[in-house]
Amino acid sequence: MLEPGDLIEFQRVGYQHWGIYVGKGYVIWASNLTIPTFPQSFSSSVMLSASTLSTKVQKERLRNVARVSSYAVNNQLDKKHPPLPLSHVVKRAEHLVGKNIDYNLVMSNCEHFATLIRYGIAESQQVSLPFCSLVVAAC
Repeated sequence: MLEPGDLIEFQRVGYQHWGIYVGKGYVIWASNLTIPTFPQSFSSSVMLSASTLSTKVQKERLRNVARVSSYAVNNQLDKKHPPLPLSHVVKRAEHLVGKNIDYNLVMSNCEHFATLIRYGIAESQQVSLPFCSLVVAAC
């Protein structure tokens, strides 16, 4: 059962996308970026991870954000960080709708955005994965 303030993890091909459930079937998320096209190579991953881009915070129906991918509540960091009061989480997320925020694959991605809203701490477990550690080290 979804509760306002929950972190929603969307399964995409090769990564997870994140948002905050705010109730009534809506999620607030850092929208997808238009990413410059680079040749498919490790060095392009390094270039992208080092780049800071901009993205817009959007409120959209959960089913529209999910599209054909699966999703689930993932509040597993509650064990590590106590969540802020859930009404505060929803207000914080709502306040950012329509605003542009910085986006960086390694330092400020959609998971960082969602965890910052819920816990007051930006954390991304995805960038802790071994491949991502190699990308960060190469920068």
